[in-house]
Amino acid sequence: MPWSYLQILLRRVSTPIRYLTSLYAALLALFTTLRLLRLAGAPPLDLANTFAAYWYMPLVLSFPLSIIVTRQAQVPIEFARKRLSRPGKSDSAAQTRRWSALLQIALIAIGLYWFAAPAMYKPLTPPVGDTFSVVTLNVQGGNVELQEATEWLLAQAPDLIVLQETAEGYDRRLAALYDVYAHEDHIEGSVRIFSRYAILEREVLSLEDEPGRQALRLLLNQNGRELAVYAVHISLPLRARSDSDVDLGLEALRYDESRRNAQIRRLLEIVELEGAPYIVAGDFNMSDASLIYDEIAAQMRDAWRAAGNGAGRTWPVAEAIDWPRLIQPVLRIDYVWTSADLRAAVAQVGDAVGSDHLPVSVVLEWR
Repeated sequence: MPWSYLQILLRRVSTPIRYLTSLYAALLALFTTLRLLRLAGAPPLDLANTFAAYWYMPLVLSFPLSIIVTRQAQVPIEFARKRLSRPGKSDSAAQTRRWSALLQIALIAIGLYWFAAPAMYKPLTPPVGDTFSVVTLNVQGGNVELQEATEWLLAQAPDLIVLQETAEGYDRRLAALYDVYAHEDHIEGSVRIFSRYAILEREVLSLEDEPGRQALRLLLNQNGRELAVYAVHISLPLRARSDSDVDLGLEALRYDESRRNAQIRRLLEIVELEGAPYIVAGDFNMSDASLIYDEIAAQMRDAWRAAGNGAGRTWPVAEAIDWPRLIQPVLRIDYVWTSADLRAAVAQVGDAVGSDHLPVSVVLEWR
């Protein structure tokens, strides 16, 4: 296509593209403002916050595109004299384009600070003290390839394994782990901990009014040190179905964080009273862009943020839910949190092992 024809085409599409990019920037600025104000409780806004990082990604295209079409859509010289008779309108349009560009630059900076900076490469200090390793994995209750997960866990040989969604009857299917790990405890059909260290205490904790979600706390004797390990599986952020619901096949229509957030806050109250160094590991059904993430991070240390590189997304694994394999996990919802007594030296996301979650492997050092 000759360059002159391309210029004509750009001039024709420049106006709608500028309008669309300006509208996108304005909506993103509104979302950013609401996020800065930490407004929560409205399911659509809470859902938007869950995927917050993705709303800033189009800026990579919208900003240069708006600059290109603006430059290519300059008024031809034969029309310049006519525009001179209406300088106010021309100046106003130019000012609008300028403010749109500046707004997009500001949004790019905010998006990079919020979501790109935490995922950047971190030079890590090699451990100099005693270390131990932890793996957390939601094995998926209906996982028909549990042997694959078991073999992967045995190959990693962590000191502690925290599993979620271990359905009834998993004792037999996890026999290979029982052969290696001398100490184990679990809540039937929920969470399970395998440990190389002796169990001193066991406690089942209620995260909501009975009957409700529970967490497992074990106090371990780790070579003379006491270590508390919490295994948790927080509820999905969905309200229960009602008779008035119209089944459209969209789970997002039932999105509601109230129950999940209440469980997390109850967990934080419990952990705040913990007297021993501790680990809290499991499936939180919460992305690290959710507003309540900051409430947890204010009290505990995120091992991935401390020692992991990249986004660390763990869910969903495409092949486990019959999606095309090229689709990568979109959210990080599996975590290892620690008290200040421990430092994360290594944090990695493991291989797909038949579950719809990826495992998270962490090496922790005693401070």
